[in-house]
Amino acid sequence: MSEILIKEYRGNIVENVHRGSIAVVSSTGDTIAYLGDIEKQTFMRSASKPIQVLPTLLAGLHRRFNLTEENVAMFNSSHWGSSHHIFVLEEISRKTGIDPEDMIMKPCGSTSASALAMKLTDQSRLHPRDGKSKLQHCCSGKHFSLMLLQRELTGKVDGYEQKDSPVQRQIINFISMLSQTPTFKIGLGIDGCGVPVFALPLRSIAMSYAKLMDPFSLSNELRETIDYNFSCIHKYPEKINDYGTPSYYINQNPDLIMKDGSRGVICMAIKSMKLGIAVKLEDGWTDEFQGLIIANILEQLKYEDTDLIEKLKNCYTTKLYNDCGIEVGHSEVDFKLTIDHTFFEKPEEYVDSDLEDLDADSDMDADDMKDYDPDADSAFVEDEEDADTETDTEIDPFPDLWGEREESSDNPGAAAINIGTLGNGTPNKDMPNKDMLGRDVSGKDVPGKDVPGKAVPSKDASGNAITPNKDKTDEKAKSLSPEEERAIRNKKSILGMTVVRPSTNRTVISNPLVDPISAKPKVETTGSAPAAAETTSGSGQAVANENAQTATYTSFSADASALTQISGHREIKSANIISQKKRDE
Repeated sequence: MSEILIKEYRGNIVENVHRGSIAVVSSTGDTIAYLGDIEKQTFMRSASKPIQVLPTLLAGLHRRFNLTEENVAMFNSSHWGSSHHIFVLEEISRKTGIDPEDMIMKPCGSTSASALAMKLTDQSRLHPRDGKSKLQHCCSGKHFSLMLLQRELTGKVDGYEQKDSPVQRQIINFISMLSQTPTFKIGLGIDGCGVPVFALPLRSIAMSYAKLMDPFSLSNELRETIDYNFSCIHKYPEKINDYGTPSYYINQNPDLIMKDGSRGVICMAIKSMKLGIAVKLEDGWTDEFQGLIIANILEQLKYEDTDLIEKLKNCYTTKLYNDCGIEVGHSEVDFKLTIDHTFFEKPEEYVDSDLEDLDADSDMDADDMKDYDPDADSAFVEDEEDADTETDTEIDPFPDLWGEREESSDNPGAAAINIGTLGNGTPNKDMPNKDMLGRDVSGKDVPGKDVPGKAVPSKDASGNAITPNKDKTDEKAKSLSPEEERAIRNKKSILGMTVVRPSTNRTVISNPLVDPISAKPKVETTGSAPAAAETTSGSGQAVANENAQTATYTSFSADASALTQISGHREIKSANIISQKKRDE
């Protein structure tokens, strides 16, 4: 169940509490931290906007209509309808030729004139527009993006709000791909602005933001599109909400991204830590508490930008005033995440104190070290007294892997590794009579070749064995790959203990690049697959056969498909997302 995130005090007594859940997920799908019920189905609301804009950008429509980075930032926004927002929206309308009156929502006033705006600590740069209009709606930027793509695909903007429209089919595929959630598990509803809204587990929402900030497994084109979209947000952070809001301060930092949604949804990601974060307040009362909640999460995740954290704590006033203007209480954050602390652990490294301990344990003293000649050609140097009576041999760390072993003529007792022969005794023509140090089997260095390393004594002066290549072993222990580090962390991951059990119904996502505008107007088939296209009488429509195994295309009505013959309108290609069916099907 959900946990308390915020407490509201009147005097010194808690009057109200606000409960919620928090999921912190890595880009590889590991649950790093959590609070409450992170498997609860949650509507993304406007937090899905940085995903919804991707099909439009991949289609290159921002370039075709010469839209600026500021224009693109507005596609992601839940703006407050200030004058600087309306100016950019009117510019988008002029460039694209889309009439704001074709948007499906009703006119409204500016959020920057609302009671929420009055709770901002910095209200100096809020300039609301008078009256009401559709452009003042917080989602008008997103609607421009949807209408652009709908017009590109069908020739008209009508129907962009329908869940089975080409635009909405593209968007749900992107959400499925980034959240690693099969489409049949994504719930649908109608958002406040009239378009479809998507519901999925809170943990999956966090996963989608982690993938946005660290799209390592996606195609180059999609990664470049995501990076470009985020760069627009980072350059114009005031376009996402307004000046002085939590998102304004967070999106100034190129290492972070944040987008909120109505009714208690907050989503953000940390690039340097490869983490996605999703928050949901049960009562939907979140806006004035956004800064407090995010600041507390960043502190618990040991994020180092302390200046940003302080700004977030003071975005909105935490003081409670009565109708007489007298301070009578305050609000404060009160939650502690369950964190997988192995995520913050670095691989064990040798430090100076470790080396001192090794030296203290060694029996080889300074006098012994004087007798060791690192430049000697022989495999080892012995005391003169023992030279005639004792023969030392090197230890082979790779037995039976390099072929036959032969004795060196210069050192009869030492077994040199001869890679001049293969494991079955067959001569190796590429490297005849060479050992792994680049020497011939006589033990002499090959002329003109650098010897990669000299052998060390196999015994010290006291007769104790010395492990060869210990320095190399220590060096290898220091330089673990990211995959090895992740494996170490996951051994104790809370994912396998107390949080979320891996689902037996795995989702396989292939072809992560969803190209909404395919340059190929024809469907090609190979092998014995059924015919993938037929010509519809009177329209010239190419309809993809749903049974074709080699290509999947989205079918259109005859009227819409006729527009594919018009310059600039081409057939779209739906996402290739394969989801395992439910067990009961």
